[in-house]
Amino acid sequence: MTLFLIGGGPSKAVAAVVDEFVSAARNRGNRIAIALLGSAEEAAGFLDAYADPITSRYPEALIEPIWLTDDDEGPIVWPTDPENLAGLVVAGGWTPGYLEALSNWRETISRLVRAGVPYLGWSAGAMIVGRHAIVGGWQHRGRRVAPEIAGEGSTELDIRDGLALIGPSIETHSDAQFLVVRAMAALQAGPMQTVAAIDEDTALVIDASSGRTKVVGAGRVAWVTKDDDDRFGVRFEPRG
Repeated sequence: MTLFLIGGGPSKAVAAVVDEFVSAARNRGNRIAIALLGSAEEAAGFLDAYADPITSRYPEALIEPIWLTDDDEGPIVWPTDPENLAGLVVAGGWTPGYLEALSNWRETISRLVRAGVPYLGWSAGAMIVGRHAIVGGWQHRGRRVAPEIAGEGSTELDIRDGLALIGPSIETHSDAQFLVVRAMAALQAGPMQTVAAIDEDTALVIDASSGRTKVVGAGRVAWVTKDDDDRFGVRFEPRG
């Protein structure tokens, strides 16, 4: 059960991780689901950005979009026989919307990942996989802890129950948006014990069974922890 968590959007810097994801998916079949926030009319224009890196490596791949719509637009339709999917991709965008749309599918996604379906999360798709998810906010108790652009519509730090595929929480765009400080604030505010802050153009690959990790791409991952005395530790894991 492998998770490929990317700190930004599609780029050549993370090509090796996409190679690994495609290789893992190919071993299971050719049906690859891609979840995008919005209806088909709203989000279809973004599908190719996430599908092309897969189909260029695996022309036989059958891309099955999952349109993550609001409740008033009708129920979200998943591919038939999801247990037979070869891979699951969750795209980037508005993190709170992705988490809200996929929360009702938490058990399904967890079951798929436990069964060995590789999970590829781009930006928002990476941020929602932890037991607790940092989904927005740029202030903590009135103090700036991130650029306002990282707030995703919220001012105060917003921490919610995540998909619980792994224990640690995830930050993305870490170097581009200076988010190690927000990771520290999240550890003060929330119940999580560890935050992995992934740089832009960088991926964190996690073997969820063994807990082994590796970093691929242009940057590094900052593992931020807090002890019982509210002392922080930051360990940088460079690309392997």
